[in-house]
Amino acid sequence: MTSRTCADPRGRPHRLPVGGVGVALLFAAAGLLGVSCGRKETAGAPGTGGGAPAPAAKPTETLPVAAGPSIQAAAAGNQTPWAGLKSPSDASLDEKGRLWVVDQGGSALRIFDGNGGSLGGWGGRGTGEYAMKDPSGIAIHGDNVYVADTYNTGVEVFSQAGQWKGKSSAGLYNPHDVAVGADGQVWITDTGNGRIVVCGADLGSPRSVGKQGAGPEEFSAPIGIAIGPSGDVYVADAGNGRVQVLNPNGDFKGRWKFNGWGQNAEPYIDVDRDETLFVSDSVANVVVHLDRGGRELHRWEAGGDGKKLLRPRGVTVDRKNRVLYVVNTDANALSRIRLEK
Repeated sequence: MTSRTCADPRGRPHRLPVGGVGVALLFAAAGLLGVSCGRKETAGAPGTGGGAPAPAAKPTETLPVAAGPSIQAAAAGNQTPWAGLKSPSDASLDEKGRLWVVDQGGSALRIFDGNGGSLGGWGGRGTGEYAMKDPSGIAIHGDNVYVADTYNTGVEVFSQAGQWKGKSSAGLYNPHDVAVGADGQVWITDTGNGRIVVCGADLGSPRSVGKQGAGPEEFSAPIGIAIGPSGDVYVADAGNGRVQVLNPNGDFKGRWKFNGWGQNAEPYIDVDRDETLFVSDSVANVVVHLDRGGRELHRWEAGGDGKKLLRPRGVTVDRKNRVLYVVNTDANALSRIRLEK
C-alpha cells in the first residue's frame, strides 16, 4: 500500500493510506476540482470549487471574540523578547523593519521590533474578521498583510493598520503559506489539495497551478513558498522531499531533492538577493543555505546567540541589513543569524 501526505487541522502534514476507496475519499476531502476566491466570503462557508469546508467546531468548543488591532510605535522597556508567543510558525518583515509573526498556538498575528520588543497585534481563536484558527503563513506586500488562516481554510488580507480587507473562500483546504510577487499576485500553498493557487491582490481571479502527484509541477503537501528577485517561485514540496521552481507564469522550471525533511516536516523557505535559498528543516532542527542549483552552502543548528534551533519553521531574510530571522516554534521565539555582506 502506498501513502499520500496531507495536512491535519493543526497545520502538520501526515501520511494517509491510498488505494481503492481510499483514493476517492481522499480526493473528495481534499477538493481537487477547482478553487474559488473572493473578498467578502464568510470563513468556513462552502465554496463553489468542490473544496472541503473548514471542520466544524465541536459543540463544547468555545470560540472567544477576537481582539481587534492594537499597534504601538515603540516597544515598552524591560520586556522579555518575543513575549506572548505560543508555537509561532512564520514571520515576515515590513519596510519599517518590523517583524510580523504568525502565532499559531495563540491563533493571532503579533508584531515585534528587530530585538523582539512587542508592538502589539490582533487575533484570537475563532471565525470573525479578526479571529483565526491555527494560522501558519504570512506575507507582506506594500500595505497588505496576507495571513494563511490554515484551520479556517482560507487566506485573509489586512492593512498594516489592522483594517480587515477580505478573505479567500473555502476552495482552499488547509493552506499553509503565502507569497506575493512584485506584480502583486498572491501565491498560496494549498496544502490539502496538493497544488498552488494564484490570486490577485484582492484574492480574486484565482487560478490553479499543478496538482497532486510526484511529477514536474505536481505536489504532495506543499508547505513553504517564496518568490525571488527574478520573479521565480520556490515551493517546499514537503511530501515529495524536494524544492520545485516555477517561473512567474507558474510554469515548471526546475526541481531538486532536499537532504532532509523527515515525516511530519514543516519546511519554510525564503530567497536572498542573489537568488540563493534559506530552507528550514523542523525535524532536524536546522536551517540550510542552498545555492541556485540546490547545492548546500551552509547549515545552522543555532542562532547568533548560540542557542540551539528548536523546531525551526518560518525563515525571513532582511536582504538590506543582512540578517536571517528564524522562527523557533518550540522555543516560542525568533533567532537572528548575521549573514555575510
